Amino acid sequence: MLKTFLKIFIFLVLILGAAEVFLRYKYGFLNAPLYISDPDFEYIYAPNQEVYRFGNRIQTNEFSMRNDPILPTDTTVILLVGDSVVLGGSLTDNDSLASTLLEKRLFRTLNRRVRVLNIAAGSWGPDNVAAYLKKFGLFNADLICLVASSHDVHDIMTHADVVGKDLNLPDKQYDWALQELWVKYIYPIFLREHLESHASFAPRAAPAQGPTTIHKNGVGFNPGFGELATMAKQAGIPFFILLHPEISEVEFGNYDGEGRQIIQFAQRDSIRLIKELDLGISTAYYRKHDTIHYNSEGQLFLTNKLYPIFLEYLTSRQP
Repeated sequence: MLKTFLKIFIFLVLILGAAEVFLRYKYGFLNAPLYISDPDFEYIYAPNQEVYRFGNRIQTNEFSMRNDPILPTDTTVILLVGDSVVLGGSLTDNDSLASTLLEKRLFRTLNRRVRVLNIAAGSWGPDNVAAYLKKFGLFNADLICLVASSHDVHDIMTHADVVGKDLNLPDKQYDWALQELWVKYIYPIFLREHLESHASFAPRAAPAQGPTTIHKNGVGFNPGFGELATMAKQAGIPFFILLHPEISEVEFGNYDGEGRQIIQFAQRDSIRLIKELDLGISTAYYRKHDTIHYNSEGQLFLTNKLYPIFLEYLTSRQP
């Protein structure tokens, strides 16, 4: 009996040990990108990270952007700002991001270094972006492009203490890969009634008439839209909005009521707004079981649509 128990114990230890090693080295457990809190814009990726998660490289520079370090020689700069749609998260490799692809393509075309700075965080609204830019400046930008979605209308900062408490915003690694598997994935996905996106920081969708879209609880129209437009105007640089639809809006063929508010805001304030629904966006460009985030093909789609627009602005600003 004792020998049988010992054999079972050793077998379980070996299985658990193998699983621990597999999770660490195959999927990058205990190697999640970490976050820091900020009193101005709530939270962001910690600076100067390079981790490998789910086979993807996640790198941040000294300003927590998913870019290489900022150099004094960076004279042509575009700010690509937004939320997790721009950020990409752990399921998108740095080299597959639209910001990275655009830098490479613009370099080949213009034969000079062009920075497309990825300034974003999961569930950020335009007011988070504006607060970040107020703190760190515009990095001598030539252009600002805000990628927004309908729910950004009410995605307003609350400054809640969430870093290190929300599973999607870790500030330290777990002690064991199996612990991380249980706490972050198995328990919330299979055992908790109200699920949260485990890898892409996507809020749950709420029932609605027409497209079934993400809804946030902020009161009033997000002030960040106007703040970004004002900052760009004061700096004498162009600013435009790319309105990215959720999957249900793609299927429905129109933006929901909140998306239409963004369109009306842009029309009223004479801000250029480009509707991604008019550019041939397809549900094939979204991740599986996701309502809003691009897959790698979607990041390439975004690159292809922004490239001629960025090139138009940059060439028109040349002396």
